[in-house]
Amino acid sequence: MSKNELPDTKAGRVDWVIRAETNAEMRRRYDLWAQDYDSDVGSYDDYLVPWEATKVAAQVLDKNMLIMDAGAGTGLVGQTLKEAGFQRLIAVDYSEGMLEIARQKQVYQDVHKCDLSRPTEFEAGSIDCVITCGTTTQMPCASLREFARIVRAGGQIIFAVVPDAWVECGYANILSELEAQGQVSVISRGEPFQMLPTTEPEFYCEIWVMDVH
Repeated sequence: MSKNELPDTKAGRVDWVIRAETNAEMRRRYDLWAQDYDSDVGSYDDYLVPWEATKVAAQVLDKNMLIMDAGAGTGLVGQTLKEAGFQRLIAVDYSEGMLEIARQKQVYQDVHKCDLSRPTEFEAGSIDCVITCGTTTQMPCASLREFARIVRAGGQIIFAVVPDAWVECGYANILSELEAQGQVSVISRGEPFQMLPTTEPEFYCEIWVMDVH
């Protein structure tokens, strides 16, 4: 695994990583990208999702809630949540390279490497809120079932959704199942915005809030 595989430009690196064809290859590319990730997409101008998701979190969550940042990467969402006054934060991601950067920022109480598409070590109903950003095309859709399991009744899932990918990647079907079972309901959908305006301007995102029952 050599860093020399990384494309020379920021736009090239973003495209190279998000278009990996398998989860294993995506994990490998994220590990390679970790050291350059924040400089490539770590500002509001480059990547709006952490700030937009945090705005929503500040409106609907109590600052004392235990929040899981799922697909935390290098901790950009954790940083914005911390700056907004949230203190009880844990990070989960499958890329050790990305999580190593997140640890260095010291915004999380705990950091876990795991695959959220499978049952995890977290107990049912042990989390107040899962917040996940930039993961619609990056994380297996089965993760939505795991979120519904680990979030307590009365808690929330805040999901930065890429609408077309939400359907294509299978999330829509799983959400329909969870809604039919009375486990989850969508209570709000934000207006679409460009998630990566400087590198992937055609990618639009919406911040959804779901209640867990």
